[in-house]
Amino acid sequence: MTKQALEGLKVLEIGNILAGPWCVTMMADFGAEVIKVETPKVGDLMRGMGRIKDLWYAVEGRNKKNITIDLKSDRGKELFTELIKDADILVENFRPGVFGKLGFSWEKLQEINPRLVYVCSSGYGQTGPNAKKPGFDRIGLALGGFLEVTGEAGGPPIKPGVSAADFYTALFACTGAMFAIYNRDVVGTGKGQMVDCCLTESTLRIQESIIAEYSYDGDIRTRIGNGTFVTIPSGHFLTSDGKWIVLSVSGDKLFNVWAEIVGRTDMITDIKYNNQEGRQRNREEINQIAQDWINAHTVDECLEKFGDQIPCAKVYNVEDILNDEHFKARNAIVDVPTENFGTIKMQNVTPKMSGTPGEIKWAGATLGKFNNEIFKEKLGLSEEEIAKLLEDGVI
Repeated sequence: MTKQALEGLKVLEIGNILAGPWCVTMMADFGAEVIKVETPKVGDLMRGMGRIKDLWYAVEGRNKKNITIDLKSDRGKELFTELIKDADILVENFRPGVFGKLGFSWEKLQEINPRLVYVCSSGYGQTGPNAKKPGFDRIGLALGGFLEVTGEAGGPPIKPGVSAADFYTALFACTGAMFAIYNRDVVGTGKGQMVDCCLTESTLRIQESIIAEYSYDGDIRTRIGNGTFVTIPSGHFLTSDGKWIVLSVSGDKLFNVWAEIVGRTDMITDIKYNNQEGRQRNREEINQIAQDWINAHTVDECLEKFGDQIPCAKVYNVEDILNDEHFKARNAIVDVPTENFGTIKMQNVTPKMSGTPGEIKWAGATLGKFNNEIFKEKLGLSEEEIAKLLEDGVI
């Protein structure tokens, strides 16, 4: 049987909602042994979020052995400390200072387990004047510059339809954890370290050359709608049957092909359009030509005409995603059995790895599902001791 990439890696998660938990979901997808610690009776707040209670958790809680511990109780702290001793990575996303007040500062964690990689995700980071402010996805998008460049020219900033800053932060956190493990085990330092990730800086890092441009000539990039100054024509265009397609034409060669398809071969030789500078100056006019042509054709006609030559796509809703033949061929959506919802569909593991592929072994489980297994097998507690913990509200 093929081993998974992170098989043998022991991860302890005390995350809530998204940035922390999704970082660990990626590790769990590739074989890490994950113990997720939740608050008794309540659990990860993700369980109560979304249109259908517990459904989002079924996706992001997958492959994790979830247990409950009251970290405010002395006995709960003792149990958690024992779990830390055996962990390679600990991930939390409390507001800075909260975890320390519970008795688990970075200095204390190093005493308990010097090899521990400690990953913390927050709104603003562990240091700085704003460190202890509450930070959520929308705050990260605003302060990291994302919202300023997203939306129609002259209109309000537009938030993405999903929690983009949380996902970006989780990706950086997971990457940082892997860097730290490599340094500890391959470089051979033998020591753990803290990985400090935050919503604001994760969003800031993906802002292309915006900061460099401002430092060079003082230009402040702002919203220009769905087009860009790099690819022309580009944007989101409405078809005759009321569907949306995206179009992105870059460079002289692709522009000439596009001009032929839409019946405007005159643009190939016209100095207004046949070079990048000219297209930038006449961007709105070219995008309008694209819109007029697309508006006169159905989405299927557009996709057929542009074919494999012009980068374009229909704007998919979830039904389109599930019916897409390419996603089916790539096994991008899979059926996963759950305790509460029967078999549901969810996104498969990504990226695809030829030698050590990821796998969804089980969906996010009910609160405290793995209490007996972890407390009995990992910590050696008897059934009587576990029953007493439950009676006392420790778990």
